[in-house]
Amino acid sequence: MHLNRAFWRPVVALQITVSPNMITPALDRGIKNNIARKSGNKHVHGDVYKQRTAWKKICDFVSSTRAIQVVAKAHFESKQYSEAAILRKDYQATQKSDALGRALTEDEYDDTVWNSSGVQNRLMREDYIRYSPNYYDKKNGTTSRNLWARRFSKLSHALHGLCEMNAAPTGMSYNVVRNAGASGVDEKSTKNKILMFGLLGFVGVATTELLSAIRGLSSNSATFLGQGILTLLIAFPVASSALGFLGFCAGLASQIAVQKHKVNTKQKENLSKDVSENLQKILSQLKSIKGKPELIQIMAKAMQGKHHILKKIKSNSLDAQGVPIVLNAALAAIDPGKSDLENMQALKTALGQYMQVEKPAGESATLWARYRYAKAVTTKESHYVALASTVDHMDVNNPHAKAIQDARRQTEEILAPAIHNFALKTLAYPAALLDRVANTHIAPTLRKWASESYQKAQAKKMSDPSRAAKNCFKGEYMAKNIHQYGPVTRACIKIAEGMRLFNMNVVLASNANLSRIFNNMALFVNNAVGTSPASRSMCNSLGRFFGGAVLALIFGTFIPIAADATGGPSTVSTNGNFPVDFSMTNIGILMFLLSAPTLLVQGLAHVAARIEGWEGNINKTPPAGVPTFRFAR
Repeated sequence: MHLNRAFWRPVVALQITVSPNMITPALDRGIKNNIARKSGNKHVHGDVYKQRTAWKKICDFVSSTRAIQVVAKAHFESKQYSEAAILRKDYQATQKSDALGRALTEDEYDDTVWNSSGVQNRLMREDYIRYSPNYYDKKNGTTSRNLWARRFSKLSHALHGLCEMNAAPTGMSYNVVRNAGASGVDEKSTKNKILMFGLLGFVGVATTELLSAIRGLSSNSATFLGQGILTLLIAFPVASSALGFLGFCAGLASQIAVQKHKVNTKQKENLSKDVSENLQKILSQLKSIKGKPELIQIMAKAMQGKHHILKKIKSNSLDAQGVPIVLNAALAAIDPGKSDLENMQALKTALGQYMQVEKPAGESATLWARYRYAKAVTTKESHYVALASTVDHMDVNNPHAKAIQDARRQTEEILAPAIHNFALKTLAYPAALLDRVANTHIAPTLRKWASESYQKAQAKKMSDPSRAAKNCFKGEYMAKNIHQYGPVTRACIKIAEGMRLFNMNVVLASNANLSRIFNNMALFVNNAVGTSPASRSMCNSLGRFFGGAVLALIFGTFIPIAADATGGPSTVSTNGNFPVDFSMTNIGILMFLLSAPTLLVQGLAHVAARIEGWEGNINKTPPAGVPTFRFAR
């Protein structure tokens, strides 16, 4: 082999570079916190970590139903699978160069790596098309068919957003009204619990009355299981189900349209940058755990996934201690005494070598043999994804968060706050007249409240240590610093937060939870049978289709049948005293009833905090007898 491999590689080859000052203390701590979270542990303070409690694990599982997590997983995984394919094919290019005894030409390298079926198949996945939009645009010389693939993918993403809006109309309406009426309301705050109690009942009645008005304008000409079919067809779950199916069809059209195309220089640079950044992040953590068996086990557990229900890496790819072989290969490749660039080059080689699978050739290349080869390649690449996901994750850093938001998130988090600020600025004009007459300062105050700088400053106040004494009896601070209070206060906070999570992520998320079941089924079937990694966005659309359909049957048919069979009406009529029929199947009404005890317990937490007192802005300390470990840089 040539002594200086750099001279043996064409200029278009995968270029590994080090980004100075990328691994900041904040980023390093965020990565370590993510590794701890995925391994079933949590950050206590400083470098100290401990095992997460069963209660915390349940809360995390319940709160993970939100669509933003599906979108983020699709974005990060699609990027990581592309990186895995590039590393695998780059190692093959190195082997080919060694066998020839010379550097590969530009065309030879492109055919072996960038334009190979292995890399192209990952770049053509629906998740990559949808959440890496800069790759598929005119500036990058994308073909006409691939531009259409991107358009269909954008349509599917738009339909996904509309699906999410109809999947939980009560929750979305509440979030929009709350964010339009008040700025920067934290979900854990007492203010949010007060708004839940005050608004959800009205939002629930409004959605019920909207459907009732539509039904009143039409007549049921058909029935299903004895119930009017119109009641079923115009329900919100049916709308989300239909939009989920249309989103799946649009994604399928994108996959039909997409085709292989030659990767240009700019795209090669961007892909090389993605690989380099993740190798540098992985290296930063490997140096922290090398030679430390306890931390290696923590990393191994993190690679298996947060809930550890379905293992990401099977037993035949683990050593006797349960550590993934790919992790051992990566640890063996690095030398803390060498430079980051040298270690990243060694890491690139080790990971590329690990992902090699012998390809059937000649008479042995039967259809079954090719199928098994494709499955084996995907399995090996998934091990790299498991490693990369510990450092490249939405809980660490998500620079494309705004770009991948759907219509619901944009409505709740962008449009509603914009309405709030516009209303304040508009009210400032008549307030200015009042200021002149009464010598007040209302208009400047309204404009200040609407300013972005003021809102950011207000958000920072809650985490400012110098203001801890002023914040200590605020609900948001109490929920985030529960260790600073007495046992009764802590118990009340946990109960109130548990009830809020149940209300928002179980009751209001009945559609999401049903869809989650079908989504996971689609993922499991695709990964078990298919040769390519399952598309999370496509599986999510299928999940919404089946979940919405089942929920529509439950709400529109089976609950009314059960109510009528037991002699209990499905609605509670006010007999004209108040012109609203409160549906017992209306989630908004149920949420209103459930939010009352939530607010009551939150109030008890405030009372208990005043009686027991605040213990000061102290750091968290692990309870006596709880095992801990240190995870330092």
